Amino acid sequence: MRKLFLPAAVALACWASTVAAQSAAADGPLLRARHVVPAPQVKVFTTAGSVRLVGWDADSIVVRGRVPRSEQFYFAGNDSSMKLGIDEHVDNRAMPRCDLVIYLPRRSRVSLKTVTADIAARDVSGWFYTVSGAVRLTGSATTIDVQSMSGNVDVDVTTPWVHARTGDGNLLVRGEPQDVDASTIGGTLSIASPTILRGQFGSVSGDVHYAGSPSAGAIFDFSNHSGAIDLLLPRSVSGVFTLSSIVGAIENGFSNIRPIASTPHSVRLSLGRGRAQVAARTFKGAIRLRPQ
Repeated sequence: MRKLFLPAAVALACWASTVAAQSAAADGPLLRARHVVPAPQVKVFTTAGSVRLVGWDADSIVVRGRVPRSEQFYFAGNDSSMKLGIDEHVDNRAMPRCDLVIYLPRRSRVSLKTVTADIAARDVSGWFYTVSGAVRLTGSATTIDVQSMSGNVDVDVTTPWVHARTGDGNLLVRGEPQDVDASTIGGTLSIASPTILRGQFGSVSGDVHYAGSPSAGAIFDFSNHSGAIDLLLPRSVSGVFTLSSIVGAIENGFSNIRPIASTPHSVRLSLGRGRAQVAARTFKGAIRLRPQ
């Protein structure tokens, strides 16, 4: 039995080593690595390309990636506070693509800023900002604060608190957050999470879509100026819905439920046992309450 076990163990070790090597090769050459405290503060800046952050259980930061020789990668600080990234040009020449992959402790507090570079992060908490890059956040986090002026943002995270903003980009909130403040200017805002207990959702001209069933005790506030608010709810939903618009249309798809109160520009109705409180208001956008 022992003779049979030994070759299997060797094969498994070789396989694990091969997988690790392949992963490292995909991430790019090693740029820097160092020991850090369990919850360091990390600032990252780059302009074009991509940044991928991965939270892990090791007490170290490892940075891999591909940086053109014309660009300067910097890494400075101590084991509790550091900054790293690509130096910004003082002239007006275009920035070449730089791709960074950063492994860091899960409890790190991150401040990440890019110009056009896309951002991806898993099991990382902190502040994420980009001018036009796309952002995708996954895994678990203590807090998420994310903003993109024109890029799309996808928040698929288990976390107590989310603050998310886009300008013209689309914003998708899913995963398992508890307290969410999300808004766009012209982009579409979509919410598809069953765990939100407090939600503030808004846009200026982009449509707002919510699909799901508010949890018992949840408090939601939807607001828009000229975009529509579309609430797609299961027939078993439980909540009191207060809908109002200055000049926009209000469409109640639950026609079998008599409203508690109704005027030409407002509707208030109770569905199920009324366990959640939902308010939706627009200036001239439509409000649609639709059963699934």
